[in-house]
Amino acid sequence: MVAQKFVRMILQSTGIGLAAGALAFAGATSALAFAGATIAAEQKPQSFVFSGPIPPQFIISPEDGARIHDHLSIASEVAERLSHICQANAKMHGGSATIVILDPYGRLVHEHRMDGQSYINQKAAENKAMTALLTREPSHVLTNRAFDDVSTLIRMDQFGLNVQEGGLPIIVNDQLIGAIGVGGGAGGAAYGEERCAHDALQEVFGPQPAILPPPAGARTGGGGIPQRVPQNGRAGGGNGG
Repeated sequence: MVAQKFVRMILQSTGIGLAAGALAFAGATSALAFAGATIAAEQKPQSFVFSGPIPPQFIISPEDGARIHDHLSIASEVAERLSHICQANAKMHGGSATIVILDPYGRLVHEHRMDGQSYINQKAAENKAMTALLTREPSHVLTNRAFDDVSTLIRMDQFGLNVQEGGLPIIVNDQLIGAIGVGGGAGGAAYGEERCAHDALQEVFGPQPAILPPPAGARTGGGGIPQRVPQNGRAGGGNGG
């Protein structure tokens, strides 16, 4: 209302007709709204695109969901399939792993511990999955943010977030249906925890966003926290879980 009165005063003082001025004002407003919508669209992440409802084979059945008022969670059979794919890939690369799949509310759907996995491996996988769920991003995002940054590392720990690679959100048609976390090595530098999770998601759900590269000047051993590459080009493992 204030803007309209201001425009009316300007039009009267300049001799421009009110009708013509109103049309000009409306046109300018529409142009600004269009520009704002365009900028917002450009800023929206393009990794995932909404393309309709979630295919029913990926989520809890209507009958089971009705009992707990949940029609978004990843189906238990799908979660189990993800873990078996990751297990097979880890074995193929001479490794072992713990695989954890959570529903969108942070509750456990499926956890698979291969032989030789420790308590730390299990907790790392659980925490990576929870981190991906809470942030709606790969845990690798925090891995890169915390690299050579002790203050960020401390803050993320205070928030209960894991800064190791290996956690990915499970998103189908731009809808979060769960998260997966992999710990325990999964083949180490030859393959790795995040790659194990990524390949399983890709086999079940189709193309996934590309895995993030390590931060500049760093290298990982297939998981965990990246180490700075020394001058001779060699770096140790990633202290993974």
